[in-house]
Amino acid sequence: MESYTVVLSPSPKWTRVLLCQGPDELLRAILPPPSQVRHERAAATILEGLSLWLDTSLRVVLSMDARETGFCLGLTDELGVGMRSVFFRVEVAERGGRRRRGTRIRGVDDLGDLRQLCLVPEDQR
Repeated sequence: MESYTVVLSPSPKWTRVLLCQGPDELLRAILPPPSQVRHERAAATILEGLSLWLDTSLRVVLSMDARETGFCLGLTDELGVGMRSVFFRVEVAERGGRRRRGTRIRGVDDLGDLRQLCLVPEDQR
């Protein structure tokens, strides 16, 4: 069974979320931007819940522009190093990249750029 990857892409307008198992999408969401999140553990709590639901540790890719600050959603430290826990491990990636297509769910948003980050193997980061 292929592992699960969650891609979070925060911006000033919203935070886009994509959950994939290999090339297949399982969940898409558009949430409020980090500036509107009042609880410092909101993102970590969502990821912990998904990890418990799926009964596995998650790979989390935090997709950010190079010009953005490293500390975002409480998932990185001030130097931009991703958080690690029993439930998930966070990697920080610059936005962009392309790979092969997988099964898609329709509706919320295109999320093509986030989908590509689900497909980049860990050892190529």
